[in-house]
Amino acid sequence: MMHAFLAAAALALPFAPAALQDEVHAVEPAELGQAKNVHRAGSLWFAGQFEQADIEVLKAAGIARVISVRTDGEVPWDERGLVEGAGLDFVNVPFRDPELLSDAIFGEIRALLRQQEGPTLLHCGSANRAGAAWLPFRVLDQGVPVETALAEAREIGMRTPHYEGKALAYIERQSNREKSVKEGINDNFKDADLDVDSFVERFEVESREVYAAQKGILAACQLKPGQRVADVGAGTGLYTLPFAQAVGATGWVWAVDIAPRFLQHIGTRLDEAGITNVSGVLCSERSIDLPPASVDLAFVCDTYHHFEYPRSTLASILSALRPGGRFVLVEFHRIEGVTSEWLLGHVRADQATFRGEIEAAGFRFVEEVAIEGLSENYLLVFQKPE
Repeated sequence: MMHAFLAAAALALPFAPAALQDEVHAVEPAELGQAKNVHRAGSLWFAGQFEQADIEVLKAAGIARVISVRTDGEVPWDERGLVEGAGLDFVNVPFRDPELLSDAIFGEIRALLRQQEGPTLLHCGSANRAGAAWLPFRVLDQGVPVETALAEAREIGMRTPHYEGKALAYIERQSNREKSVKEGINDNFKDADLDVDSFVERFEVESREVYAAQKGILAACQLKPGQRVADVGAGTGLYTLPFAQAVGATGWVWAVDIAPRFLQHIGTRLDEAGITNVSGVLCSERSIDLPPASVDLAFVCDTYHHFEYPRSTLASILSALRPGGRFVLVEFHRIEGVTSEWLLGHVRADQATFRGEIEAAGFRFVEEVAIEGLSENYLLVFQKPE
């Protein structure tokens, strides 16, 4: 049943901060057989469409990978088959007009160029699209000033103002992206060898307040049959299963987590319990990856301090909630002289700071609920405005 549990999982490529390369090469004119508008910058080549006979020329030039942005039907011969038949890698990231040049395409091409393991050719029909797709990489990943990179992209072949505008707008959005509040805080959870049993022993014991006070916390969520819930940072599934029971057969729960092994563990627990109204969502560091207006309640328990990009993640939670939907937060107090030394070092901010961040994200504060058994933790309720 595991395949069914993960059927709705949203697998997203985490954003990688721009990293300057050791050496940034200038753009220079070059030649590749009959291809037009050929340039290169170190081991990265740019060109218009090459001919079938030019594949051996590419190979002789040391090119190991071809990235094409051309769409089906633009090339009247089997480019992929012939390129791969010659022993080169071939990747297709197709788009044919500016409206289709999305952030996802920019991000995919940037990721491919960051992972460059050998000389690479990026091409389209005339190098117009190739120049536009490359421009953000030049600025965000290689640290070249925008005006310099823009002139280079035009030299390469970018000539359509709309492509240029799309690239510049993407660069501006990415430049303003939220910075990590604690880089790498979730790296261990993404480990394929994560020891889930050790977390079950830590999380599901009477000495943990949110385990011992589970009934009171569930009551504060005020769930009704038929509602839809996002258990964000579901962990070992401590609340996922009772949520599924509370919303019943007509409701649904999304177990959202950044750890594949936690989701596998929850899937096993669901199978054993015969519960079928839960989907697992493998989220990214910046988003819970759920559709807009899809849930009635978002629940975050002892996990908010693990949000590496709280502003971005909160925006995704606000989007996923229906108008009037509730956001229930359970978090650790962080009080100097009261909180344990370990928590002082682990939890980045106090209750007032976290509440302020959530309200700044567009949520309305509703109440703080006193739960019997909670002293190390607090529970706050927020609402998405109608």
